[in-house]
Amino acid sequence: MSLLRNSSIGNKLLIINIASMSVAMFILVLSIITIMFFSSRNSLLEDVRNQVHILGESLAPAMLFNDMETAKALFTALPPYIEYVTVLDKQGEEFISYSQKTDTVNVPAASAAKNYFPKVYIDYPIVVNDRAVGLIQASASLDKIYDQLAKFLLFTLFSLLLSSALGILMLRHLQTYLINPIVGLTKSMRLISNTDNYSLRFHLDSKDELGELASGFNTMLNKIQSHQVKLDAELVRRREAEDRLQQLAFYDNVTHLPNRHFFKERLESVVTSTLRYNTSCCVILIDLDDFKNVNDTLGHHVGDELLKAVAERLSKELRGSDALCRIGGDEFAIILDHTDEIMQVEYIADRMIRLLSLPFMLQGQEIFIGASIGASFCPADASDIPTLLRNADNAMYSAKNRGKNHFLIYKPDMDHKSMKRFTLENALRRALELEEIFLTYQPFMQIDTNKIVGFEVLVRWNNPELGVVQPADFIPIAEETGLIIPIGEYVLYEACLQTKHWRKDFGFEGTISVNLSGRQLLKPDIVERIVKIVQSVELPFNLLNLELTESILMDHSKETFDKLEALNNLGFSISIDDFGTGYSSMSYLKRYPINTLKIDRSFISDLPDDANDVAISKAIIALGQSLSMKIVAEGVETKEQLNFLEACGCNFAQGFFYSKPMSAEQAENFILTRQSHSV
Repeated sequence: MSLLRNSSIGNKLLIINIASMSVAMFILVLSIITIMFFSSRNSLLEDVRNQVHILGESLAPAMLFNDMETAKALFTALPPYIEYVTVLDKQGEEFISYSQKTDTVNVPAASAAKNYFPKVYIDYPIVVNDRAVGLIQASASLDKIYDQLAKFLLFTLFSLLLSSALGILMLRHLQTYLINPIVGLTKSMRLISNTDNYSLRFHLDSKDELGELASGFNTMLNKIQSHQVKLDAELVRRREAEDRLQQLAFYDNVTHLPNRHFFKERLESVVTSTLRYNTSCCVILIDLDDFKNVNDTLGHHVGDELLKAVAERLSKELRGSDALCRIGGDEFAIILDHTDEIMQVEYIADRMIRLLSLPFMLQGQEIFIGASIGASFCPADASDIPTLLRNADNAMYSAKNRGKNHFLIYKPDMDHKSMKRFTLENALRRALELEEIFLTYQPFMQIDTNKIVGFEVLVRWNNPELGVVQPADFIPIAEETGLIIPIGEYVLYEACLQTKHWRKDFGFEGTISVNLSGRQLLKPDIVERIVKIVQSVELPFNLLNLELTESILMDHSKETFDKLEALNNLGFSISIDDFGTGYSSMSYLKRYPINTLKIDRSFISDLPDDANDVAISKAIIALGQSLSMKIVAEGVETKEQLNFLEACGCNFAQGFFYSKPMSAEQAENFILTRQSHSV
């Protein structure tokens, strides 16, 4: 200070200007270095996060399959600034590690400051299907940033020294021109620092050191602004990615309805509110009937279009507070909040059934489906979500067992039926493997000659724990689960093999009748499958009779006709089983290649005393004769029934009058006995 007091005004101005300029430059450089450091560190941190994210996505399969080689190969693609990576499995044990330097050790810093300045540390979870399977710990060095800052600082100091030397020489004459740019540059720096507006620039039409300094300042701002733009763009991409993840996490990508995850969260909220405020709510489960048939015959793309159309119809009929969700392949769920009226739920369910019964026009053709619907109330039926859903599911399956287009509200006795069905289904899945499925044979006879015409194969199931399970109990489950396909092929093969044995050893020339389910007939290659099985045992095609129910002929008529015509042309016979109990129609008798009508036992049991059964039986026999078809009467038990049928012109009979269903050995004895009587 004494030097300033004793110096001339010029020297004072020179010293003051030099000191002021030095202070301003120091603040400017310090601000730029600070901004550069934080910007560069944030960029490095973001780059490391991106690299670790990519590594995590790529490592997930390797961790699931414990593929160390693939994991090691992934580390070769890491950039050099990532020094160390440790991958932990879901138990916290080290799965694999990587280090750019052999002496690098992943030791956490002792304090926040020490952890912040020397390195960047990242912990990133590895997630598969919303489930954490591991954790990535990575660190990256800030040495490169410090090198850049040091070079920048040296460059800046050099510029300042050069500027100061020139300023001392010229400042006496150009103090005004020197001071103003410095003040302006300082103001710009302060404004940018306070507002974070990196688009501002300091303009100086000068090519001296101050001009270079201003240019360098603007260059730094350009870099900072560029990093800021990239950061903003990355944030936008992250928000978009989060939105997409939100859509995928909570909404179905086919129908755009809320999915199972959303359904569970919403149901939890509704049930909690219901119990808290002592109100009532209802869960409705909807399962589409015959949807799998649509997928099998028309393709999954048509199935997806059908699901969209179903979602649109159902959505239009609900209140704004009700939640419609797709929770499975062809299963939908509705949450009705503040609902305790059974009549209201019944009205909604009936409306849904009527809507889904209407045809869907997709790709130029009408598609018909139905719906099985079950409902359960909270808290009347259950106050916890798992039980509430199980009750609604039991009600839905009980409705499905009654046929298409049924609705039921949960009742306690459904639990027993559901458990019985569950037990049967689980046991049935291993029945073939454990050789529990066996065949019985019931003969059908020519009435006038009393000779064996053939045998009908009847499938039975003997389970060690359940005993002998009747077909009426396990065949519907086999149809629904698709197990009827392997069971049906097993029955066909064993029946053909047994018939070949009888032909070879006993000279038996009768036919063998095997039931063909609707699920089997929907298989695109069913004709080839049947031909392959029959050819494998070298049985003539004309000895195999395929029995169908009337309901099969009512669905998918074009596809069914083509397959039955192909089978008939190959020499197989086609029979209609239980005729008169289903959708009896003159049109399909005329259209399809049918050889035999089998009169259902319900029309035979009260012959010849019941006038209605007499009229129906005569009509069926006359119908078959007029169409040149064989007529087989099922369930014949008395001589009176047989005499009546013979008088009416019925060709063949089957029932306990001749024999109950027999094992293969008993059937052989039956054949031998009949052959000895005819000699």
